Amino acid sequence: MLSLKDLSYLTALDELRHFGKAAAACYVSQPTLSGQLKKLEHQLGVKLIERGSKKVIFTHVGMEIVKKARAIVLQAREMEELARASKTPLAGHLKLAIIPSLAPYLMAKTGAAVNLLLPKLNIELHELETHELLRQLRSGDIDAGILVLPQPQPGLRSLSLWQEQLWLGVGHHHKWAQKMQITQTELVGADLMLLKQGHCLADQAQQLCQIKSQSQAFRGASLETLRYMVSAGNGATLVPQLSMEAWLSHGDGTIIYIPIIEPKQAREIGFLARSGSAYWPCVDALHKAMASVLPDVPQGTQNVPLVL
Repeated sequence: MLSLKDLSYLTALDELRHFGKAAAACYVSQPTLSGQLKKLEHQLGVKLIERGSKKVIFTHVGMEIVKKARAIVLQAREMEELARASKTPLAGHLKLAIIPSLAPYLMAKTGAAVNLLLPKLNIELHELETHELLRQLRSGDIDAGILVLPQPQPGLRSLSLWQEQLWLGVGHHHKWAQKMQITQTELVGADLMLLKQGHCLADQAQQLCQIKSQSQAFRGASLETLRYMVSAGNGATLVPQLSMEAWLSHGDGTIIYIPIIEPKQAREIGFLARSGSAYWPCVDALHKAMASVLPDVPQGTQNVPLVL
């Protein structure tokens, strides 16, 4: 009978591609991990890993077995989660990831409501860009994510939370500073400052404004960086509504926010978790708590599609 622990060693090695790091992640010594993987190879009667190379290279059959091992390890974790969650559905520990362009602003807006309505739920919060969030969700490293909902993902289930309106932010001396509104057509080809590649807001801006990937516009590491660049008169950027509200509440009057019309633009924010996850009661409760304090969505708002 194959050992679930040995299969977890195998999946850790595949993820980290380093014997020492995989051993540390599994809380065992490197000789222990190596010995257990050799035992696994003996049980299966095949070589899983090429020996004699400085890099960790899996054989062809090894790669196929890793895929199945990952599914088995994840199912075992979900069984443990289901048993634990059935005892205290809205208590315990939840590993929740949120994309960086949303995390601080969403938690500032909804944190008090979540603490009030779910006092026994201990949330371990992570900030992850979309692609890394999806990877960790599939691997079982996190339990749920809040992000701009992508197209349907195999094995994952979504729950829409809110449509966050997008605004154009400009400095007081920008050529558009006197505009009361701006159309999507006017933004096409605009030289906007964006977040760096990997942030979903950058992808949405490119889709909305048809910005070419080779654009030389400034790429920021965070919305706060873009905020200070625009404040200093260095251009324009797209600003999500929660970010705008947070900046205005702190008395920042250095940026003018222009609504985008024809149609109004928004990004669909929602939860994502594994289809068979035992944490769906927690996700549903979080959804209700957060939705209770989020603003109403304006009529005629159209989502910016996120294509991964």
